[in-house]
Amino acid sequence: MRQSKLLATQLQRRDPNAWTALLRDHMEVEELVVTAVSAKPIRPHAQSSRRMTRYLLSLAGHSDPISFIGRYVEAVESAFYTEFAPRLPELVPGCHFLHQAEPNGEGWAVLDDVPNDVSPERWSTEDINAILEKLAHLHAMFFDKTDDLTSAGLSRLLDRTAYQWESLVAEQAVYFEEGPAAILSEHALSQAGQLAPLFLQAANGLVVMRDLGGWPGILGESHLTAVADLLDDPVPLLEPLRQLPPTLLHGDPNNRRWRVTVFDDQRLTGWQTAAVGPGICDLISFIEQFSLLDDAERSPNLRTRSTWPMDEETIIDSYLLALSQRLGNRVNTRALRQAIPAARCLYVITNWFPHFATWFEEMPNKYTWQKINRMAEHDFVDTPLQGFLQLRPYLSDVFERFLLAYRSL
Repeated sequence: MRQSKLLATQLQRRDPNAWTALLRDHMEVEELVVTAVSAKPIRPHAQSSRRMTRYLLSLAGHSDPISFIGRYVEAVESAFYTEFAPRLPELVPGCHFLHQAEPNGEGWAVLDDVPNDVSPERWSTEDINAILEKLAHLHAMFFDKTDDLTSAGLSRLLDRTAYQWESLVAEQAVYFEEGPAAILSEHALSQAGQLAPLFLQAANGLVVMRDLGGWPGILGESHLTAVADLLDDPVPLLEPLRQLPPTLLHGDPNNRRWRVTVFDDQRLTGWQTAAVGPGICDLISFIEQFSLLDDAERSPNLRTRSTWPMDEETIIDSYLLALSQRLGNRVNTRALRQAIPAARCLYVITNWFPHFATWFEEMPNKYTWQKINRMAEHDFVDTPLQGFLQLRPYLSDVFERFLLAYRSL
């Protein structure tokens, strides 16, 4: 699917002739003519997200414009759209153009602009079941096909290969210089494999939270001890997951990645985190973020769902049933269910603890922190702390589930 840099430049500059040529090639309609192209930048969900632009195309003889998304993609996403997206036409937005740069593999793509008619807070039980069925379909299609996935350039999430020590020290130098690396043994880093950088970042978050005396009502000493134990010896955490057959992971299939239309269509976007690993990791990522909804008025642009149309156990059962229907006796659903505590602990350690050092870097001392936690919610309005402190009830549930999962490993 590699296409020319010249055409990419023409499309980005809104050249009607270039867009006409692209659509004629895609739709196989010779008389189609693009008369005008307008563009509007799309604000990303996070500062680290790549730039996106919505292109509106006016067509000769048609009153309504059509739209596409143009976005820069990293090597992983380029590999996904080149090798795997064509096999998932009912799940992935169509990719009509991809210029892939050499040698780093990054590029620029033109994707279908999938409407999001049904926002996550309005999802019904039927919508969630349809999403789980498509997630199971994804995992079933690439079940135990490690060689195909890695040969296309996707990395193994739980690769046992030790992270090269020199690279780790160079890339994560601040953690070695300031102390967080000291709580990780050589055994721990060796067992972590390619997750070693994330474990170092998690250790940094653990040090910060311990210096602050924990987080009242959210992170007590029992939580912090559990994290320290798993960072010191991650085998009980990683081994149950490494025993499962790998598949193609989206990596972050949260509410904000799904587009649900009024025509009962569900599309999964944002494949920059695609990797190879056990499908249960995608399921837990979906569950753990199910309560989080977009909120443009807040920083960090999140609010929480008031009620769940489907409880966690039903979500797990629905996914496993859909997976079993596709794979039959090839899949051991009992082993998948037993690995859920490990997947949950891994998610919390690698997704929440790395954030804490950044969130609280301006906190002067634990006494100020304790005082802040005694303040009322309205006292945080229009302050940098407003967004994530309003997530305290959600985070309290996250870490309580983590502690229960840790105890069942």
